Amino acid sequence: MVSIIHQSGNTEKLDAILSAAQKRLGRFSYEKTTMSEIAADVNLSKASLYYYFPDKESLWHAVLAKEQEEFFRLIRNRLEEFHDPEVILVEFVKCRHDFFTTFLNLTKFRFSDKNDFRPRFHQMISKFRLKEEEQVMKILKQGIRSGVFKIQNPDQTACLFLEILHGLRLVVIRHRPLMDLMQEDYDNMLLKQQHFLELFIRGIKK
Repeated sequence: MVSIIHQSGNTEKLDAILSAAQKRLGRFSYEKTTMSEIAADVNLSKASLYYYFPDKESLWHAVLAKEQEEFFRLIRNRLEEFHDPEVILVEFVKCRHDFFTTFLNLTKFRFSDKNDFRPRFHQMISKFRLKEEEQVMKILKQGIRSGVFKIQNPDQTACLFLEILHGLRLVVIRHRPLMDLMQEDYDNMLLKQQHFLELFIRGIKK
C-alpha cells in the first residue's frame, strides 16, 4: 500500500474507501469516477476523503496496490495446496484467469496502451510482471529439481510462458472493451490457455 494509508490509523475506514473505489473505478473507469462519488459511497465528505488520499491518482494507486496484494496472496494460498509441479502450473493458470475476471482495475490498466499516468504506475505494473515471472520460474525450477521438467533456461521460459498467456487473452478481447466481455468470452479465453498449457507441459516434461 502507499505510505499515506499507514499515516491515517483508521484501517476500517481505509478498507471501506478502497473497496468502494475498487468497485466504482472498475465499473465506470478512472476518467468517469469522481472523488465526490467515492466519498458519498462511504458516507464521507469530500474533504474527509482528501484526508486519506490527496487526489484521485493516489487513491487509484492504492487500489491497484490492493489488487496486486490480493492476487499474490490468492496465488500463494492456492499453490500451497499442491506439490506436483505440473498440477501447480495448471492451478497457476486457473488462478490467474480468476484474477483477470475479478480484479478489473489492474487488468484494465495492464491492457491499456493509451493511459498517460505517471511513471510510478508503470513501475508498479513492471514489478507485478517480475513477481509473476518469479512465481512461474519457482514452479519450473521445482519441476526440474523433482525430475518432472527438463528445461535449459527456466527464467527465459517463464517469461515466454507469461507472454503467450497474455497474447491469448488479447486474441479474445482485441475487438471488445473489457467491460463488455461476457461469460462465453472468459470461457473461450480459459479454453485457449488450457490448450496451450497442455502443449507447453508436454514439451517440457522429461
